[in-house]
Amino acid sequence: MKLTIHQDLAVHETEIIINCAHVDGRLRHLIELIRQHGFSLTGYQEGKEYQIPLEQIYFMDSADGKTFLYLEKEVYFCRDTLASLEEKLFHTSFVRISKNCIINTDYLKSVRPLYNHRLEAFLVNGETQIVTRNYIEVLKNKLKGENL
Repeated sequence: MKLTIHQDLAVHETEIIINCAHVDGRLRHLIELIRQHGFSLTGYQEGKEYQIPLEQIYFMDSADGKTFLYLEKEVYFCRDTLASLEEKLFHTSFVRISKNCIINTDYLKSVRPLYNHRLEAFLVNGETQIVTRNYIEVLKNKLKGENL
C-alpha cells in the first residue's frame, strides 16, 4: 500500500481519495475508521451539552423512550432516537443488536451463544449485551465487513 499526503494551507476541507484495484476487508475497515473520524454525537449530563466523538462510545441503548450513550465510565443522555442513530451510523462500526441497543463493534471483545437463538456480547469494558435473534445476521454481516 502506498500513502501520499499533500499538505496545502489553501485547502479548506480535507479530502481523502482511495485508489485501489478492489476493496478488501482491511480496506473496508480503514474506510469505516475514516468515515467516523471527526463525527460526534451530542450528549447531555447534569444540564450541560457535550460533543462526544463516536470512537469514545461503547454502546447506546433506549429505556422508557430515552436514549443513552455509554462511554467507558460515563453515561450521557441523547435526544436522538435509536432509529435515527442507526440510520446515521449505518456506514460505521456501530450495529443494532436488539430493539433497544446499538453497539460499537470496535469495542466488541467476544460473543457466545445463548438459548432461544440469542447471543451474549461481551464488550472490552466488561459490559454485556444481548443480541436478539432478529439482529444476529446483521451483526455477523457487520463483522464480516459488509454494510460499510
